Order: sequence, then C-alpha cells, then structure tokens
Amino acid sequence: MRIILSSVIFASWLSAQCALCACAHHAPDQGAGREANTIIEAARRNPRDGKLAAAAGYYFFRREQWIQSVVWLAKAYELSGHDQEIGYDLASARLQLGDREAAKQQLNEMSKRTETSRLHSLMGELQEQSGEYSAAAREYYRAAELEPSESNIFDLANFLLQHKKYSGYIPESMKFFRFGVEKFPRSSKMMVGLGVALYASEEYDEAVKVLCAAVDLAPDDQRPVTFLGMARKVSPELAEQVDRRLEDFAERYPQNAAADYEYAVSLWDRGGGEQGRNLDRIEALLRQAIARAPKWYEPHYQLGLLYESKARPQEAIREMRKASSLEPVFKPAHFHLAVLYKRIGDKVRAAQESARARQLDNAEIESSMHAQAK
Repeated sequence: MRIILSSVIFASWLSAQCALCACAHHAPDQGAGREANTIIEAARRNPRDGKLAAAAGYYFFRREQWIQSVVWLAKAYELSGHDQEIGYDLASARLQLGDREAAKQQLNEMSKRTETSRLHSLMGELQEQSGEYSAAAREYYRAAELEPSESNIFDLANFLLQHKKYSGYIPESMKFFRFGVEKFPRSSKMMVGLGVALYASEEYDEAVKVLCAAVDLAPDDQRPVTFLGMARKVSPELAEQVDRRLEDFAERYPQNAAADYEYAVSLWDRGGGEQGRNLDRIEALLRQAIARAPKWYEPHYQLGLLYESKARPQEAIREMRKASSLEPVFKPAHFHLAVLYKRIGDKVRAAQESARARQLDNAEIESSMHAQAK
C-alpha cells in the first residue's frame, strides 16, 4: 500500500523545504554556545549599541526563538534610525510569532518611505496569514514585478499553487514556474515546483519527466527524489524511468535515508509485495533508512508490510506499533495492527486498534465536511 499525497500537501511540503534557506541574507552567524552568550551579554551591557542588539536579534531569529528575536530586533530598529533591512527582519519575526497587527503597522509605516520587492513579499505573507488571498496574490505579483529574482518568482508561483480553489490560480502557477525554469535553468527548486504544478493539473507524464530532469540536474537534492517517489504511480508509462533514477540515487548516496526508502518502495511496487521478489534487498534498504532516520514513521510502516507478507506477525506488529507511535494519526498502521492482532488471537488489542482506525476515519470525514461547508 502506498499513499499518494495531494498537490496541496506537495506545495506545502515544498514551502517548508525551501524555507530552510530563508535566512540566507542575514549577517554571518556569530557562533553558538559560549560565543552566542558573549554576544547577548555584550548587548545587555551596551544598551545603546544598535549593532550588538541586531546581532542578538539575529541569533534568536536563526534559532526560531521569535519572542526574543522581536525584542532585540525592535531595539536595533529604533537604535539604527529605522534601518530598512532590520525593519524587514523584525516584520518577518513578528509574522512568525503570529503578531500580524504589529507587523502590519510596521510594514505600512515602512511603505510610506520606500517601495521594495521585499516589502511587498512580506505584505503578501501578511495577507496570506490573514486569509486575504486575492490581496496576497497582488502583493506577491508586485514583488516579482519589482525584482524577478528566483526567490520572488518561486514564492509567487508556489503561493498560487497552494490556493488552487481560486479560479485560474493553477494555470498562473504553472506559467510562473515555467518562466522561473527558463530564467533560472539550474534551479532544482524551480524545476520541482513546475513538476508539482503539472501534477496538480493532472499532467502526470510531463510532471514525472520534469521531476526526472530535476534529479539529473541536482542529484544531491533530496526534494525531486522524494516527489518522484510520491508521483511515480500516477504515470505507469514512466515508472521504469523513475525507478532507474531512484536506484541510481540510492547507489550514489548510500547515507541518504530518503534514497534507501524510495528505492525500497519502488522495488516493493515492482513485484516485491505481490510476487515476493527482492524481499531481502527491500528489508536491508528499509533497515538502513530506519538507522539513518529513526524518527521517520514511513520506513517502519513499509517494513511492517514486508513482515506481514512474509507471515512474521510479531515483527510486523513491532514495526506497525513503532510507525503508529511516531505518527499517531496515520490510519493505515492502526488498520494493519487490528488485522495482525486478530491473526494472533489478541481480540482486545485488535478491537482497540480497529476502534482507533474508525475514529480517525470519522475525524477525516468531519474535517472534510467542515472544509466543504466553508
């Protein structure tokens, strides 16, 4: 069994992965541990030093400690005479903290002095958080118009992709991703975004081709491989081509848990599950993935399926229990646990797991009905 994620989840995951680089424009890291304590203590001893206040603010910003970051960046912003870059970072920290009103006041005040792409990008983020999606789209458009950078084009295209319920957003998203790929042909991130947009438009064959090209473009980038693993089933004609990429990735990067896992699943889908082929190889790959990413529930679940197919119920139960403990709302693990417990005669636990699976089913139905009612 394999779960194919929706295009909205794809887009959200893509945003999360790409956000790891969001702080690249900040001042160089001043160090950790004792050196960081030295900076903060120096800022406290010199309350009128704006540079020290900014260094302390950026220290907390990089560690996503938003309350402390806002305190120090607000001080640095005032001491610097409202430095533009510090102001942008302060507004960003306030948005991360969820203080939209303070961020709005600050951005409105800054907009009276100058118009920049980053100002509009932050305004877009603010409007998006507030649920004002049309206004957010206008801000992201303006940011990309003022500065058609890789980041701004990607943010606009990915925003449009995530809000596909608004008429015309998906075609617009694809248009900007195509433009981004043309303008930044070495950008694996942009290529993956285009692949996801194509997937959302149900253009599966082209989506897989683009994701395969992204793997070839940047074989050390985990994102296209992960998406290929998710998308391979929707294009059976290209499954063999995808599997070759996954095999190649696993061989070239033996320390990569995602490579091990995705290749194991591709082998499972190509006869491992139904015909019992390559089970030892699949088991070895899954064990490697678990060893390298012990908090990842999916390899445990897949290994549980393998043990279940080999009539090793106790080992299958162990892996399914691990998967359900790492991801309690993952319904398939509870369903298989119910079946496995029934198979070994443990009726009490079988009933418990069956009830949990039904509970998750009902919660999913209620959530879907609530979303449709909005």
